[in-house]
Amino acid sequence: MGDGTRALAVLGATGTLGRSVVAAARRDGHEGREVARSRGVDVMTGQGLAAALEGADAIIECLKPPQLDDTAGPWFEGAARTLGEHAVAAGVPRTVAISIVGIDHMQDYGFYRAQRVHEQAVRAHCPGPVLVRATQFHDFVGSQLRPAGDHVEVMEVPSQSVDTRAVAELLLAQALAADPAPLVQIAGPRPENTLDQARRLLAARGDDIEVVGVPASDSMRAGGMLPGPEAILAGPTYDQWLAEVEGPGRGR
Repeated sequence: MGDGTRALAVLGATGTLGRSVVAAARRDGHEGREVARSRGVDVMTGQGLAAALEGADAIIECLKPPQLDDTAGPWFEGAARTLGEHAVAAGVPRTVAISIVGIDHMQDYGFYRAQRVHEQAVRAHCPGPVLVRATQFHDFVGSQLRPAGDHVEVMEVPSQSVDTRAVAELLLAQALAADPAPLVQIAGPRPENTLDQARRLLAARGDDIEVVGVPASDSMRAGGMLPGPEAILAGPTYDQWLAEVEGPGRGR
């Protein structure tokens, strides 16, 4: 495409991260192609992939497997193999894929083991592999709350959660860069604690139920979810994000 406009095939385009990537690409005048099963594309079988990738300048891969455990490893391997075959055939020069901060240190957690398989598969099968490791998103804590009688429970670990939109911006930048680093990390602006985050979340919702911290894996308790010193720190803080999504006037 001319005039600096790029055609970007966004896999997982209907998920939370994928939608943010598509929105950012289109905002900047690029073609953000929505590649998802709901759009008739199956990355496992290859159905619809050839048409989705035709003429694309880069792939931004935001895929989410059916299960977030060890079984995701073979799923990622199959998806990367199929994607790579079609990307090479279409002449797509670059694949930018999302991954997770901490996978080198948290091998006692099944989905993090699967993410290592994911990264290896992208490097092995996809053209021009570029990896972006992100910390957990700001909405992660809310998804981890578990009712337990008269209270709710959440694993208590150090974290440095990040806004989904900041991650989308970095994925887009890596797709457009002339010579991107093959691996980058991104995290939110400040360290947090998931128990404290959960309490602030429920307080913002006007819910005074007690929140109790429960043990997590050894690697998580040791800071495995925290970024390295080289990480890009970006986006609003957790409290700024919370004020936006749970503030006055937000219907529930």
